[in-house]
Amino acid sequence: MDEITLVRELGEETPLPSADRLAATRTRLMSEIAPPRRTRRWASLLAAAAAAAIAAVTVPQIVTPNAQPPTPVPTAAQAPKLTPVAAFLDQAAGAVENEADVVPRDDQFLYLRFIEWGGTTNEAWLSIDGRHDGWGRDQDGKYATIPGCRAGDDCEVIVRYRADMPTDPAAMVTWLRKTARADFGSDSLDAVTKFLGTASTRYWMRPAQRAALYRAIGLIDGVSLVEGVKDSRGREGVGVAWVPTGQTEQHVVWVFDPKTFRMLGTPESSIDEIALVDRIRQKA
Repeated sequence: MDEITLVRELGEETPLPSADRLAATRTRLMSEIAPPRRTRRWASLLAAAAAAAIAAVTVPQIVTPNAQPPTPVPTAAQAPKLTPVAAFLDQAAGAVENEADVVPRDDQFLYLRFIEWGGTTNEAWLSIDGRHDGWGRDQDGKYATIPGCRAGDDCEVIVRYRADMPTDPAAMVTWLRKTARADFGSDSLDAVTKFLGTASTRYWMRPAQRAALYRAIGLIDGVSLVEGVKDSRGREGVGVAWVPTGQTEQHVVWVFDPKTFRMLGTPESSIDEIALVDRIRQKA
């Protein structure tokens, strides 16, 4: 899957994006998170995703008489050396894996609130099971109902919680490639990274799943870290990036706080809230 790499250092002199650029970005995000359903497409908010390799841990051993000697456990000096991006994302994983573990109900909603360039706030309430009506911005930038897909309807059910999402980093890589192949017809780094651009906010993730997502990115070649990247609110952080095929410029997928290792968002949109709620228009 895509080890996150996007690099676009945003200097302080970098001009704010134009209204045309924001409109194009919103349209692309809407199509990726909430695919077309009959005659309307619904906007989803940004996201992002990241992962890393795991370091071996030294454990005490007890030897009993006449027992077979235990298999040696690698010491810290023998542990595999993590790449910079894997080590950083391992820290990010550690920051989330001890959070409250909540399994959502089918009738709940994934609440997302993002701040775009210029201070515009975008919110969405996305049905966990995809069968209840949600609420969010449409392509015209107006808030409207996001129709749920009822049984018997000619529509696609878009769930916001995947119980099959792995909690093991290596298994997560396989899952990401499989999902990217289903969504984009390819499991290349480009496709996986495109999926990662929305994966972090496309689903409600339990702590172990999100930690595995972050660590998995560190297992993929082509992802790197970029310092001095800013999110849409101008908060400086560390970016996870990759260079798309046929291009020379890095593309930043996620921006993390370098001290807390919390995800801030992306250069185009910053995360203000991701929560599980019981009803539309309920704030976390």
